[in-house]
Amino acid sequence: TQEVPINGRTEFEIEMVSQAITGEEMVVVGYGAVEKRDLTGSVSSVGSDEVTSVPSANVMQALKGRAAGVRVKQNNGHPGGNVSIRIRGSNSIVGNNEPLYIVDGFPVDDPESINNSSIESIEILKDASAVAIYGSRASNGVVLISTNSGRSGATEVNFESSIGNQRLIKSIEMMHPLEFGEYYNVLENNMVGEDRFSQEELDEFATLGKGTVWEDIVYRTAPIYNNSLNVRGGNDQTQFSITGSAFNQEGIIRNSDYNRYAIDSKIQHDVSDRFSVDASITLSRIGTQQQNSEQGRFGTSLIGRAHGIPNYIPAYDENGNRVEPVLVDDRVSEALWHPNNYLEERERTQKRNNVLVNAGVSYEFIDGLVLNIDGGVESKNTRNDFYQTKDFQNDPNGSASVSTNEYISRLLETTLNYNGAIGENHDISAVGGVTFQDFRTESLSGSGSNFLSDIPGSHSLATAGIPGTPNTSFTESTILSGLGRINYILHDRYLFTVSMRADGSSVYTEGNKWGYFPSAAFSWRLSDEEFINLDNTIINELKLRTSWGLAGSQAISAYSTLNRLNPGSTVLGNSLVTTMAPGSRLASDLKWETTEALNFGLDISIYDDRVSFIADYYIKETRDLLNAVQLARSTGYTNSLRNIGRIENRGFEFAVNSYLFSSSDFNWNLDANISFNRSKVKELYGGQDILGGQLSMIMFTDWANTYREGEPRGIMYGYKEDGYDEDGYLQYTTEVGDKVKIGDPNPNFIFGINSDMSYRNFTLSMFIDGSQGNDIINMSKVAFTTDHTNGTNKLRDIVGNYWTPENPDAKYIKPSRNHDFRFSDRYVEDGSYIRLSNIELAYNIPNELVSGMRHAQVYISGQNLLTITNYSWIDPDVNTRGGPSSLAQGIDYASYPSAKSFTAGIRLGF
Repeated sequence: TQEVPINGRTEFEIEMVSQAITGEEMVVVGYGAVEKRDLTGSVSSVGSDEVTSVPSANVMQALKGRAAGVRVKQNNGHPGGNVSIRIRGSNSIVGNNEPLYIVDGFPVDDPESINNSSIESIEILKDASAVAIYGSRASNGVVLISTNSGRSGATEVNFESSIGNQRLIKSIEMMHPLEFGEYYNVLENNMVGEDRFSQEELDEFATLGKGTVWEDIVYRTAPIYNNSLNVRGGNDQTQFSITGSAFNQEGIIRNSDYNRYAIDSKIQHDVSDRFSVDASITLSRIGTQQQNSEQGRFGTSLIGRAHGIPNYIPAYDENGNRVEPVLVDDRVSEALWHPNNYLEERERTQKRNNVLVNAGVSYEFIDGLVLNIDGGVESKNTRNDFYQTKDFQNDPNGSASVSTNEYISRLLETTLNYNGAIGENHDISAVGGVTFQDFRTESLSGSGSNFLSDIPGSHSLATAGIPGTPNTSFTESTILSGLGRINYILHDRYLFTVSMRADGSSVYTEGNKWGYFPSAAFSWRLSDEEFINLDNTIINELKLRTSWGLAGSQAISAYSTLNRLNPGSTVLGNSLVTTMAPGSRLASDLKWETTEALNFGLDISIYDDRVSFIADYYIKETRDLLNAVQLARSTGYTNSLRNIGRIENRGFEFAVNSYLFSSSDFNWNLDANISFNRSKVKELYGGQDILGGQLSMIMFTDWANTYREGEPRGIMYGYKEDGYDEDGYLQYTTEVGDKVKIGDPNPNFIFGINSDMSYRNFTLSMFIDGSQGNDIINMSKVAFTTDHTNGTNKLRDIVGNYWTPENPDAKYIKPSRNHDFRFSDRYVEDGSYIRLSNIELAYNIPNELVSGMRHAQVYISGQNLLTITNYSWIDPDVNTRGGPSSLAQGIDYASYPSAKSFTAGIRLGF
């Protein structure tokens, strides 16, 4: 309404002001959607603006720090490298800990084929009430990804293009030639009483300054490009959306890259008031050139060579030919060949074609009762090529391998949904149905060596002088499910949810094929209770939530419950014959790993919903954990996989969303979340420890992680140093074999903070995330600080900071090979960090300057520009051996490093 003073006038000119009327925000949940205010489970939502704010090869990187209770860990910095997601901790020890990904209703292994710009929203289902509807695959949480949908109205065209520049996030400074020579002279005098380098050589080193910076040979400044175009529109009867995208990322290591080209389309058509059809298709082509030579000691990996080659050795001679360190100076490690052997004489590529197709029909029998029949197919075809030329190091033969993998999964779902009300005080929604999904994988591989020429590369294995043995494989499994859920709301204040899913899987033995996964949840909207008498002008909503339920994890692959025969060969007489023999693992009856979870939550909104607060406390216990049990050799087997073990996760999550300022010129939104998770191993087979992450170093061999009853997951056990003795040699607080706790890879808490400010046509966005209290085993630094068995370069930080009689409390050890080296707290560092992950400054071009457009925006942004940490190596956000099973945690061992980048782009809407 408007108030206009009369002031004696009889005629008035009044301009009507339009006001948008929007419904409640809807949140996608399993097999349906609910109003956000009616949620009974714990669900976090991430919008499209947050997903597209950072250019990334894997959309899951966009979740980092965005949702409470979700830990995103990049295993390495390779373009398109794997990302590990943990929702409320890890539930399994040897099984898969990754969440279940659902893309437009289809369960997929990895959403990598989807471009960020194709995503409309992501929902993360965390508690048992939310995930139980997905049963045996949901104990690690569920990530629901909804791609762009059409809408009725004028056709919209949205275009975004950006170009970025990437570089190494942090350089490691190594000794200069003179410093190297003087240090190694001290080492040799301590060992044999003579110098390693003559004074004449030292004088020459002094003229070289920094010498060769081998990092510059391996690393580079690399571009990153991202382009996307979306067209969507429709009318009341038909809506459509089409998105095309191209993502191209050159790696900061030479000759590494990642390229993805994708098309996503979706259409929905109402045939009549009661009958509708819909379909979606995603096509993608991914190609990557890999430089994944990691985790090698000294020069046995590309990353090791970037730091290990002494700087007095030139990279190239006067004719531009590369200089091989091992050939020009026999005092360096025999593994220190030129990095270009990996970069130019090896080629490792992967090409993938991905197809995801969904189609469905819906029929509404009566108002609110809808039958849905949906089907889909996911297909992945992958080819891996490797070729090593005849010029690689000291191997003149050349070698090649090729492998192909074809994966296909089919899904059929039939569900019946009901939404209705009984009178004014009873709202009911329900879903029930059956689903079927199968999985088939076929692979083929071949190899060879001793090639006549490098010209064919891996494309002519027939030219190999020594052909390898070809191999094929085939696996197939199915899962059949029944599901049901009922939501009941009484007086718009009391909300109840119960669900049940039964899953039958072919991978289990008779009697264990079926698992049953119930859940129940209750929410109480206290703010609507008259007896509480809240001031609605201050507190808009106050809701309590609680839930309980079971979810499962298959955790095993096809045929794990069967005794299998493995092919081999042996000599009988003068003939080589093929054999089939049992494997080393004895099969046993296995069943589902089952997670029981209890959740308590609180939702508060205040000051006209300008500030909302969400708090959750959860307890999860996973039972029937899979463990490898050692067997007596007399059985003919070494181990057997059994369901013996329990592990617990419990923690708190807090999230706040606020609209701090809102005016015609200035607006400021601030969101934050923080999560605390504590894990405990409660039971293992016979109380025996499980060891993971073997550390194979020249100086020592040990295990990184120990899983022990009563302790958190993956605790680091080793030896605590007790300074140096009077001769400068390492001392320890305990004897050999008496290990103590020296580290914990689990963080005390993780957090994320997002700030969006706008002033007139300018917007400034900042995103900060971090992890506190986790430890990292810095294996990357071992060769460059304490290991003197080879002539590798050392950190410049050692200069003047190693043990001498005059400096008995030095940070670094006495230069000597005679120490009692053990896996100790020297190699365990605090991995805590706070990072400015993204900052973006944008300008919205005024409409009068861009006629014919709905909007136009230009922006500049920076990624990973600032990291505050005490960790000494390149990047604390690393987990070299991370993966689905998570047995090895908190290890940094010569990983492909992360990059920091600057990006400029434009967003246009027509």
